[in-house]
Amino acid sequence: MTEEDSLPGIVILTGPTGSGKTKLVTSLDSDVYEVVSFDSRQVYKDIPVGTTAPNEEERSLMPHAMVGYLNSDENLDANLFRHMARESVQSILKRNKIPILMAGTGFYLRAFLYGMYPVPKISEETRQIVNNLSDVEVLHQLESLDMHAYQKISPNDFYRYRRALEVNLSGQKWSQLGEKTEGGFLDEIPGVSILGLFIDWDRKILYERINQRAKSILEPMIEEAKSISLRYGRNCPGLKSLGYNFALDYIDGTLNVESFYEEIAKAHRNYAKRQITWFRKEPLIRPVSWDYALGTLVELQLLKKNKK
Repeated sequence: MTEEDSLPGIVILTGPTGSGKTKLVTSLDSDVYEVVSFDSRQVYKDIPVGTTAPNEEERSLMPHAMVGYLNSDENLDANLFRHMARESVQSILKRNKIPILMAGTGFYLRAFLYGMYPVPKISEETRQIVNNLSDVEVLHQLESLDMHAYQKISPNDFYRYRRALEVNLSGQKWSQLGEKTEGGFLDEIPGVSILGLFIDWDRKILYERINQRAKSILEPMIEEAKSISLRYGRNCPGLKSLGYNFALDYIDGTLNVESFYEEIAKAHRNYAKRQITWFRKEPLIRPVSWDYALGTLVELQLLKKNKK
């Protein structure tokens, strides 16, 4: 990278769970960068271990917006998230820093960048009805109400299955929503320079990383699940996060510790696989190694400081 190269206005850093995104950004200079986290689960402040959210030390090294600000009994949808994320990004830009959009939840990132299809207002009553349904019940109802939506949504994308069911229960078919998205950040700042990086590990190494991390979070996850279920009940939104169903099964005695570990590790590996599939379809990012991503962003921060 040379002095003549233009600095990006925004960095998008993506990668599957276990790819080391947090370690990477905390190695950077917070005088140059700040992170806006695009993770639909790390918004919950009372389940930081199970969602592998950055801890206090990591957040002191690199500020992370959109992390740890909701209780587990509170709901969040992509529309509200993208509006809050927009405020965070604009604040960072105004302070002459480079926002790093660090994404694990591809749907939230895409909603922010490109906007969303217009949807009817969903009542809190409808949200609670859908929230209290099991995944199997959601699929059954959506299939009966809106077969096209059921078939169009990617398998295992239960966030969208639930949102589609909410729309259908509100009197409008999800599959008949408008074809054009609205409110995308890229439409608000046309021509903004973007550097998009996807941390791409060898699949075997990535799975080994995920397996090791799964071992380290078992006991804290159990304590989080106990605490949250006592405070808000087992059907609260926070405990819908990946793996907490297995923690509750362990608490109930229907899983032993070995099975608990195997289920957690498997769930995270499958989630990583879905993330990889999603992000490889995103045209704004390119696959690179962890070391290459770090080296590129370090070079950028040196260039940024030299231009001050």
